[in-house]
Amino acid sequence: MLAHLSDTHLRHPSDPLVRGLVDPRPNLVQALAGVSAHAPAALVLTGDLSDDGTPESYAELRTLVEPVATRLGATVIWGNGNHDDRAAFRRGLLDAPEAGPAPGAGTGPINQVHLLGGLRILWLDTTVPGADHGEVAPESLEWLSAQLAEPAPAGTILGMHHAPLPVVQDLAASWELLGQAELAATVRGSDVRAILAGHFHQSAFGTFAGIGVHAATSLCYTQDLSTGTGMRGQDGAQGWHLVTVHEHTVTSTVAPVGEFRAVTRWRTGEESVAELAERGVRIRE
Repeated sequence: MLAHLSDTHLRHPSDPLVRGLVDPRPNLVQALAGVSAHAPAALVLTGDLSDDGTPESYAELRTLVEPVATRLGATVIWGNGNHDDRAAFRRGLLDAPEAGPAPGAGTGPINQVHLLGGLRILWLDTTVPGADHGEVAPESLEWLSAQLAEPAPAGTILGMHHAPLPVVQDLAASWELLGQAELAATVRGSDVRAILAGHFHQSAFGTFAGIGVHAATSLCYTQDLSTGTGMRGQDGAQGWHLVTVHEHTVTSTVAPVGEFRAVTRWRTGEESVAELAERGVRIRE
C-alpha cells in the first residue's frame, strides 16, 4: 500500500499563501492524518512540493511529513516538479550536496531508485528548469532503460511529475509532457505496473503504453472542471490517493481532505471483521 500525495506547493513560512490566497499546509496536515489511518509502505510525493523553491519551504515540508512517516515505518519518496528548484530540493530533501562526486549531486535530472521489498519504485525527473511543461532528458531515458533492463521481483512503479495523459482543458496543453513517444517506447513491455504522477491539479486516470497512469489531484488548489474547456483554479476538492499494489492489479482511491457530514454509522476495524464473519465473508491475505 502506498500513499500518493502531489502538488503540496509549500512556500516560505513568512509568505505562505499561494497566489496570495491559499495556505496549503492545513490540507497537507489533514492528508497526513488520513494517511495515518492506513499502513502504507511508502509516502510518494510527486512533485511541486515547494511553490517558491526556498530552502525554508523544504525544511517545513520535512517537519510535517517525516514524523508521520517515521511513526508509520514508511519510506518517504520525494519527487520534484516544475515549481521545485533542483539545487534546493537536493539539499533540503535528499541531503545531497549541490555539486561534487556524491550520488545525486549536481544540477542535472533527479532520478531515483527505491526498493520496497520486491517492489521497485523509480522516480523519473520530467522537469525542464524554468519551464512549466515536461520533457524527459536523453540521459534520463538512458537511465530508465538501464533500470528496466532487469525486472524487479514484484514489478516497478514509475513516479513522475508530468502525467503522460492528454489534457482536458485547452490552456493546460502548454504544460504537457513532451517526448511521450520516446518514453512510451522505453516503458512498453517492461515490468512497469503503474505510473504515479500529478501536475495538472486534477485527479485523472488513463493508460500510457498499456500502463495505468494514476494522476493525483493537488493538495494546494484544484482545477474547476465546470468551466468546460476554460480554466479556473479553485480552493476546494483537494485530496490524495491511496494506492494498493495487488498481485495482478494496481488500484488507486481518491481520498478527499476535509470534514463532511456522516451518512452511515462509523464501524471500527474490529466491528468490520466481526460483521464479515457473520456474513461468512473472508478477505484473502
